[in-house]
Amino acid sequence: MKRPTILYSSSEIHTRIKSIFAHPNANDKRVALVAYVGQRGASFLPHPDGLRIVCSPTAGATHPDALRDLITRGAIVEFSDALHMKVYWSRQRGCILTSANASARALGIAGLKEVGIWLPPGMLDIDRLIKYAQPRKLTSRELRKLDHQTRRFSKLHGQSYYDKEPAREFLEWYKSPHRTPWKLNWSDERVGGTAKAAKEESRTEYGVRNPHYWLCCAKGRVKPDDCLLSFMLARDKVTEVRWHNVDIVVKISPKEKGFYEKNWPYHAVQVHPPSDYPSPPFRISSQFRSAFRRACVRYSFEKIKTATSDEPSLQLLKLIREEMGK
Repeated sequence: MKRPTILYSSSEIHTRIKSIFAHPNANDKRVALVAYVGQRGASFLPHPDGLRIVCSPTAGATHPDALRDLITRGAIVEFSDALHMKVYWSRQRGCILTSANASARALGIAGLKEVGIWLPPGMLDIDRLIKYAQPRKLTSRELRKLDHQTRRFSKLHGQSYYDKEPAREFLEWYKSPHRTPWKLNWSDERVGGTAKAAKEESRTEYGVRNPHYWLCCAKGRVKPDDCLLSFMLARDKVTEVRWHNVDIVVKISPKEKGFYEKNWPYHAVQVHPPSDYPSPPFRISSQFRSAFRRACVRYSFEKIKTATSDEPSLQLLKLIREEMGK
């Protein structure tokens, strides 16, 4: 029988994870009980099709986009509160007990100093550990909650906590089984400056006197940590398509006539520049921008303006997908 092997570095742990998870055969069973899955975590879990992953839904440590990537590639992802163990297990190739999470901070080049041990097959009772972890099925609602918590964590602690990568393309987002949520926000006129209430709230909450950007919105339609796709509806065309991150939502006084809109009496305020936020749900490429403009025309500006929800309708999303394919 093979003897256990001490893994003295992150590199050795990473190499052994690949050796037990890569190119599985049909009779193997693989499980990762790992506290945190970082934004680049999917790159450290090879061949995720059929891999069972149990992790902790902790903002700033487990990244929702990494989970979406793994699910898209066939992984079975579950959540476990207060999980802190790191176990990479294969029925046929043994398991690794380690301090290393599935993240670039733990397993990447110049990552943290980690240690682990490889145990041969049959030495660890994985079912006992799964029972102890008490995993539950990942739901779209919980993933959306983790999205909001992640964005809030980023604003409080800065991007140094993230392995920030370029945003995915729209079609990749569209095909995801658990899509990163976003909302629409349109305007038909430009207004310069910032309302007094927005400035005061920005200074109180973030210590920033002049926030980066703001948009009008209706009561209850937009919340802090929402991600908005904003654009101008100018007569017969769509212009100025861009992402807007919501830090605070403030009510504007009717006395501020240059900023107050009767039907949209609130301002959704982005305090910091875009570089201070996580990657948006998808990239606004020239192809997407053109497809979005054409889709809005086909959908009709009237439907956009009279919608009762700021979340994009399924019909509009399908039209964008169709236009992206042209």
